[in-house]
Amino acid sequence: MEELKNVIHAILVKPGQEPEIAEIPTGPDQQDAICDLVDGNFGATEFFDVGNGASLFIVTNDLSVPLGLAPNRHFPEPDQTEIIFGNCLFIAVYNEKSGKEGIVDMPEHVCHMFMEQIKSSFEPCRGDEKPSSKGEIYIENEGTPEERAYKWVEIEKPAKVDRFLQAGRAKLIQNEEYEVIEIHGRYFRQVTIATENRPLQ
Repeated sequence: MEELKNVIHAILVKPGQEPEIAEIPTGPDQQDAICDLVDGNFGATEFFDVGNGASLFIVTNDLSVPLGLAPNRHFPEPDQTEIIFGNCLFIAVYNEKSGKEGIVDMPEHVCHMFMEQIKSSFEPCRGDEKPSSKGEIYIENEGTPEERAYKWVEIEKPAKVDRFLQAGRAKLIQNEEYEVIEIHGRYFRQVTIATENRPLQ
């Protein structure tokens, strides 16, 4: 009888370091393990279709820019001005065409193949790169009448922080005036900004 795998393989890239293979547990601890690897809550961007109903996704800390995480790598051309900040994971995930859900294991030889492509296509940062103004902007409900753009601005610790909702590694502080989150002992306020689609009233 074949032994069931209890880990899947992905590729971890840390600022200033070469790509390495990361083992991520299957089951209920999987999300926590990914949070550990990117040092916080995460967001994912589909990079390209690798076939067999799976796509390679880039997973990063979703507050990497407000937290001031170190610049890691440039995206390949023509998006080389876009920068990944903080640790990132390259993970194979079932895409919409597959009709399935979940992370797909990449055998080690496949990881090594992608690691070589990452090294040649994602130029390492020097270490002094700054995020673009576009990189600071978050958009929710994109493409709908409720679309809204905002950025997170660091603030002093609010007077009342005892009422909160846990949201992964962050805490959503209950605040009647504006939205505040706490992560790594730092506090950030959500500030709505004007865009071409949604000017401030």
